[in-house]
Amino acid sequence: LVALVSLLGHRAHNRTILVQNETIAQWVYYESKATGRTSYDAMLDFLPVAQLTSPASAQDLRDKYQKKIQQSDQAQQQLKTKADALEHEVAHQETSSDRFDIGDVCLEASLVIMSTTLLTKRRLYWGIGLALAGVGIVTALTGLFLS
Repeated sequence: LVALVSLLGHRAHNRTILVQNETIAQWVYYESKATGRTSYDAMLDFLPVAQLTSPASAQDLRDKYQKKIQQSDQAQQQLKTKADALEHEVAHQETSSDRFDIGDVCLEASLVIMSTTLLTKRRLYWGIGLALAGVGIVTALTGLFLS
């Protein structure tokens, strides 16, 4: 049981790291969209002072960049929603990982306490070890149901 819970804990930590990496990638993509939007804003600010040959082409450019800004805003909102959901998933995975870690510690402590029974021949240590093992198993199971 100790090995199994330890393995499940390691896998839960790996899943947490993978989701954290994906979250970071989403936020970086969000920031790149924000940077692109800033350049579109700068172009719109530049249009009134630019000497264009026809007012129609200036209006076409203005419409083009306003459309790009609108598309960028929509993309940013979608990226933000996805990144927020991934952050929630990271928190969920961390909780699951913590449960496995606590279960692992309880099972390892139980093993040590139970082995003391062999040296001392006292059943009290056996009972304490079994109780601690029960706590470890229940805690690990809650981590399993959370993942």
